[in-house]
Amino acid sequence: MKQISFYRAIKIYNLFLLMLFPMLSFGQDGEMIISGVYKGTNLYVENPLLSDGTFCVKKVMINHSEMQRLPLASAFELDMGHLKKGDQVSIIIFHSNDCVPRVLNPNAIRDQGHFQFVELDITEDGLEWITSGEAAEGNFVILRMEHNSWREEKIIQGLSKQKQNKYFYKVLHHSGENQYKIKYLEVTGKVYNSSVLKHTSNSEQVKFYPNRVSKTLSFTRPIKYEILDQYGKVILSGNSKEVNCAKLPGGKYYFVNYDNKTERFFKK
Repeated sequence: MKQISFYRAIKIYNLFLLMLFPMLSFGQDGEMIISGVYKGTNLYVENPLLSDGTFCVKKVMINHSEMQRLPLASAFELDMGHLKKGDQVSIIIFHSNDCVPRVLNPNAIRDQGHFQFVELDITEDGLEWITSGEAAEGNFVILRMEHNSWREEKIIQGLSKQKQNKYFYKVLHHSGENQYKIKYLEVTGKVYNSSVLKHTSNSEQVKFYPNRVSKTLSFTRPIKYEILDQYGKVILSGNSKEVNCAKLPGGKYYFVNYDNKTERFFKK
């Protein structure tokens, strides 16, 4: 059987790495080029010891700047703390021709261009969604249609796992039709929007009482609300069945947004 030379085996290994991680590429013999997006995590490199007592890696360039004081060790950390999250990063590892260093955590700078909402659902209890391909430190923003405009409901930190992640967010629906959508924000600034989720709630319309309030404004069931002054400024908000209005200045009318409608009451 014809034997494969050591150098040819190295080239085959390089090709194998390139197939596994498209962001890894190789220049001429002795260079490994890694590119992606910095997300706050450093890379770690396995650095084989050679038969002559030296180490495989000879020099490292990070965005055209040479890494100072290269560690003489079988593994070392590529410190990228001087970069900002979201910065593009290109790393060149110069190494001996008769060895191949290995990046132990290449996904740390992988450009997460494969995020997707795998499944979306809405029930009387709330919103459910499944994702895949999340980036590190990504966040979800729940948006709700209120008074003919999209308004931010909640920010939820992502699980940041490449495999599928499942989420649930409990909401208090308005009576009648409700509309929501979910926005996913990567640390790089890339934004992904879900389709609009619609749900018609069969719950009875909410009412509030009394019209002239001394201390407490009450709703017939727990609901999301906003109390506005005469200039339209939101001064109280929440999700509950009662609102403590004791500290509101008296002798004035106030507006209350609730159940997708606006009404007013008088504070004694």
